[in-house]
Amino acid sequence: MASGLRGASALSIALLALVLLTGACSSPRPAPPVPTDTPSPAAPRPVSPSPSPAQGPVLVGPAPADLHDVDWAKTPVPGEFCDVPGLVQPNAEGRATATSRTWGTVGISRGMKVKYGDTDGDQRDEAALYMGCDDNGATMSGQLVAAYVVFTRKGDSLAAIGAITPRQKSAQYITALVGLEFAPGRITAHEKWYRQTDPHCCPTGDAATVWTREGDRLTPGEPRVVS
Repeated sequence: MASGLRGASALSIALLALVLLTGACSSPRPAPPVPTDTPSPAAPRPVSPSPSPAQGPVLVGPAPADLHDVDWAKTPVPGEFCDVPGLVQPNAEGRATATSRTWGTVGISRGMKVKYGDTDGDQRDEAALYMGCDDNGATMSGQLVAAYVVFTRKGDSLAAIGAITPRQKSAQYITALVGLEFAPGRITAHEKWYRQTDPHCCPTGDAATVWTREGDRLTPGEPRVVS
């Protein structure tokens, strides 16, 4: 009787093993997980190096009765012509280092040229101070922007109402500003622009852009090519 039970037990174990083996062979294997498509982040769009002039007026300090008497060496200037936020104060040599939202670290320079003329008919001259922006010595021909920042009186304060920048595009380098003419309600900027074959020293193109003054806002027209 015991031998019969042992035989039955052995048979049961064999049948169980066979069932397990058959199940293992016939059970489908789970498919590998399907990877989900994760959209890649969009590539950042390049920043367009097109600084906008300051939308004045920006008060920079007290003003004398006659703007010809302003001490420009001590006058802070809005940096918007080079896409630099806030005011920039050049040092005694007329230089400052600033951070442009377009070009990063830049050098700001105050020129010796100040132009004067009356645009609002109050018999008192406005002033336009020449300013430059460069890549702070990173390259040999590193000038980025040339501008005239225009100032007027607002009460007893000196106020910048905008920056005149060249509008005629050059084939290379940057277009230069060579002069301003003041008239009621407008300022005409004279520009020298580079043709493709011009050397760095000598742009041969001439253009003029009329900037209209409406209140305390300067708006450029289309540049007119003279030569």
